[in-house]
Amino acid sequence: MRKFLVLLAAVFALSTVVFAQQESQQDTIDAPKAELFAGYSYERANLSNFDPLNTEGISGETLQLTGYLNRNFGITADVTRMYGSNVAQSGLNVTRYSYLFGPTYALRTTSSVTPFVHVLFGEDHERSSSSFLPDISNNSFAVDFGGGVDIKLVDHVALRPAQLDIMHTSHGGGESTFRYTAGVVFRF
Repeated sequence: MRKFLVLLAAVFALSTVVFAQQESQQDTIDAPKAELFAGYSYERANLSNFDPLNTEGISGETLQLTGYLNRNFGITADVTRMYGSNVAQSGLNVTRYSYLFGPTYALRTTSSVTPFVHVLFGEDHERSSSSFLPDISNNSFAVDFGGGVDIKLVDHVALRPAQLDIMHTSHGGGESTFRYTAGVVFRF
């Protein structure tokens, strides 16, 4: 019984040392309070809303602000503007604005690479115009699932080489689009 108690005390003592070491490593992890992302976006969208296999490439800009509640979990606000001209050689010009909000989880380690995932909810506004038809606009509920990776360049600046998202809207009875985004992250 005495050997068992000594062994138990030794295991307990070693575990507190290991736990303290893990906590000190966690304290050295670069964890910003907020991040501001600005970048280029490319989207494959079904703009004709008639044929789900007929997709068009449109491009634009994305601006995201994430406020972190702790080291890993944050809330993201995403505003994106996408535009395409002469869609499917129809003379139709399309502009989309999406306003999305939701949770983000970033896997922070001592590495300079930070992968993240998010689920964002909000509204997608689509406006179509041409020289021969009146302007048409509609709003849709939007859900965006995605993630990406940030690579730290210096203390407060990171590069986001890839963010991949799938956004589902109810435009034209339901539409899923693929979006690629890349740009620069400013950490505060």
